[in-house]
Amino acid sequence: MGPRLLDALLIAAIAVAGSAISYLGYQSLLKAEALRRDEIFSAAFEAVLSSVELELARAVEAARSSALMVALQPQLQRADFNRYAQGLIRQLPSVRVLEWQPIVAGPERVRFEAAARAQGLSEYRIIEPNERTGVWAAAPLRADYVPVLYAWPEQGAALGFNLGADGLRMASKLSAAALGVPVASESFRILRGDIPASTAFGFAITAAVPVEGTSPSPAQPKARGYVAVVVELPLLLQHAAKRANAEQLDVLVYDQAVSLSRPIYTAIGANSDLRPPAGDAALTAQAGDRVKSINVAGRVWQLALHPRPAYAAALPAVNAGWVLTAGLLCTLLLMLATVRLQRTRRTLQTAQQSLLAERQRLQNVIDGTGAGSWEYDFETEEMQVNERWAEIGGLTLAAFRAKPNYRWFDDCHPGDKAMIKQRLLMHLRGESEDYQAEYRRPHADGSWVWVSARGKVLRRDPQGRALLIAGTMVEIGDRKQAEARILELNSTLEQRVAQRGAELEEAMLKLRHSQEELTRSEARATLNTLAAGVSHELSTPLSNSLISANTVAALAREFAQAVVKGGLRRSELQRFVGRVREGSELAVRNLDRALDLMQSFRQVATDQASEQRRRFDLRGAVQELLEALGPSLSRQPHLISLNVPEGITLDSYPGPLGQVLTNLINNAYLHGFEGMTDGGALLISAEAAGANHVRISCRDNGRGMDAATLEKLFIPFFSTKIGKGGSGLGMSIIDNLVSTTLGGSLQIESALGQGTSVHITLPLLAPQARG
Repeated sequence: MGPRLLDALLIAAIAVAGSAISYLGYQSLLKAEALRRDEIFSAAFEAVLSSVELELARAVEAARSSALMVALQPQLQRADFNRYAQGLIRQLPSVRVLEWQPIVAGPERVRFEAAARAQGLSEYRIIEPNERTGVWAAAPLRADYVPVLYAWPEQGAALGFNLGADGLRMASKLSAAALGVPVASESFRILRGDIPASTAFGFAITAAVPVEGTSPSPAQPKARGYVAVVVELPLLLQHAAKRANAEQLDVLVYDQAVSLSRPIYTAIGANSDLRPPAGDAALTAQAGDRVKSINVAGRVWQLALHPRPAYAAALPAVNAGWVLTAGLLCTLLLMLATVRLQRTRRTLQTAQQSLLAERQRLQNVIDGTGAGSWEYDFETEEMQVNERWAEIGGLTLAAFRAKPNYRWFDDCHPGDKAMIKQRLLMHLRGESEDYQAEYRRPHADGSWVWVSARGKVLRRDPQGRALLIAGTMVEIGDRKQAEARILELNSTLEQRVAQRGAELEEAMLKLRHSQEELTRSEARATLNTLAAGVSHELSTPLSNSLISANTVAALAREFAQAVVKGGLRRSELQRFVGRVREGSELAVRNLDRALDLMQSFRQVATDQASEQRRRFDLRGAVQELLEALGPSLSRQPHLISLNVPEGITLDSYPGPLGQVLTNLINNAYLHGFEGMTDGGALLISAEAAGANHVRISCRDNGRGMDAATLEKLFIPFFSTKIGKGGSGLGMSIIDNLVSTTLGGSLQIESALGQGTSVHITLPLLAPQARG
């Protein structure tokens, strides 16, 4: 770097220092001038605000004191009120009217009007305005009224005006009665005796006069009437407007609850840059206006002062231009010097961005593989790792760094130390191209984590000794578990297949025994068909299980041969695991299906059937049942009739329902028709029982039952055929299926010599959960 460049840098440094000092001086002058202007504006605003608040406070106090005067005089006379109001308004020019507004019940209207006329108000009556015609009219019949009884000044006053029919005016009165303090209303047109001529706008401050002996409160808001101080906004704000005009300020007043874009009062000078709003035109506060909220007897106003152009012209001039000029000159010098600095900075930024991009690409590769990175310096004995490397051991990066003097032999399983040391020394001596090891690493929770570590020496000294080694580490616990599962599958596969075969053989023996027992019992003759069907159904899962077992055994032999030969790839391992899993799952599913068939058949006589739920037509289901039972029933001289209309659809369990009907038919044939030579008759009918139920009836003309038998019918193991083939469980099973599985009820009617009727009431939609 030559001397000229050093001189240029020195000049630039001087220029920067000079321009900074100049700019600070300029800013200091500007701030001082701005502070001075703000203080002047604040003083003017406070003067106007004080004037407004003073007038409002006087008006509120007038309402409060007037209400107190009325409360102390229960029989207040017109003359007394006028005398008090005259003195009050003389002291408060902003008050337009002071009114006493008693609450009058509807039945008391006539008496109230007569009493008012007796005090000299000769034409007094309770009236309401007609805005369309512009005249006053007698108020219609109402439950109660709030008329203006006394008002000062009386000339032009709207005496008799029923305020109870005006929701806008009554809102503040009701609030005053509830809160017990004066409350201001919204801005409204002040109605006088001549409605068309009433153009002035104002608002009322109302104080409630409580019932004698009480005080208004939220808990007891009952009031005797209201005292209202009606204030015209121009009169109230005239002193404030004069002060603002003297300071070249415009006044804008907004009712915050109504609108912040349409003022209720404006005082805008002729030389203002604002224009008074026409009609409902919006006029909001401008940037630079001073705005403050005012509490007007419980109502929030916003007072805004807008400086006119003349206001700014009257303020003291800013004399800091020369500082600005000097600052601009210094800035120019600073820019010339900065050009050089920016070029250098851009060059550095480009290099830094390239370096950051390269580091980000490397980090993306590491993050994509889920690997932890590590680096060990043999000279400083420092170990540098990333967050993922620490996470594999159950640590945070901060927790690892807090452990000094890292040693690799403390970070592995004692059984893996010899293997790791051997492979690491081979690579450090240059005998292997890189370092690779799979070992168990301790986890912070006390467990061991299988990891695969790879590394390579990056720097050696002239003598070939390793100075820096770096590498990656990935977690391989899932792979190790998969390998263990494969070994376990191979070792237990034949045992599990043999166990399933033994279970199946035992089930087949039980099935054959059950078939022999059922063959000897005519009461269960219908189960022969079921046994044949189950035997047929068993052929498919048994064949599939045998094929799956042979396939898995062949895969195991192929895998063992591949392991012996070596060079087994990860993809081959995953494919073998997948095929073994699929074959095992297929064999297990088919064997489970065979066992389910056995269990279903074994329990069909004494337990609920584990049938599938579905929607079915009742008539079709009963017909199918009768067709299945036809071959066994046709040998009897009895007749079964069906009277079930079409269109009765159930969402239920057709299997349990079929079992119920089968048992009832068997009972009729075995017990009801016993000893009958002419042939019995059994009628199965059904009808709707309300909108959501169906009633199924089985009526026979058999022998019937006596009361003692009917009482014990549902007791398990009770049967009139005990020792003759009867188990005594038939009716108990029927009752359990109907009440629990099908969600219905059972009713039996029978008498000796008159047959038996069984009535079953079932829901069209069976319960979701089966007991």
